[in-house]
Amino acid sequence: MGSGDYGPYGKSQPFSSTYHVVKSMLKQDKEKGIYNGYYQKNPTANKLVDMINGNYIGNKHNTIDMPYVIAKNGDIIVGKRNGNGKDGLPTPHPTLIGGKDPEVIMAGIVHIHGGKIASYDSNSGHFKPNSKSMAAAEAAFSKLPNKLFKKKRG
Repeated sequence: MGSGDYGPYGKSQPFSSTYHVVKSMLKQDKEKGIYNGYYQKNPTANKLVDMINGNYIGNKHNTIDMPYVIAKNGDIIVGKRNGNGKDGLPTPHPTLIGGKDPEVIMAGIVHIHGGKIASYDSNSGHFKPNSKSMAAAEAAFSKLPNKLFKKKRG
């Protein structure tokens, strides 16, 4: 394993094929009541492929930044960040998978503008993926049709 690198949430986890929630975030989630022995699944969590509507993610007016995770089976799962958690609690990245110990290949934010994927990144304070894991994001997103992207991929 390599050492971590630095991103918007501080030092990342060492490079790995999968990531678990970092201990400091798990502690905060326990204090906030977001984690009570498990993460409740975000009710807005959905496979990105299930949101495809012709040439768009949703529709041509859909402009949103959403957290995403790449599940261990390779599915890209997205959901709205806040407002739909149990008792109004936030719905962070681990809630896209839910469960006692969510494990993901990658996590970040997907930026959708005009129903097209404009970009995606590795910004997750809960999983703090290593930048080397962007290759896993590239592999997962590359399975989607080019017509769903704002800019054509090579």
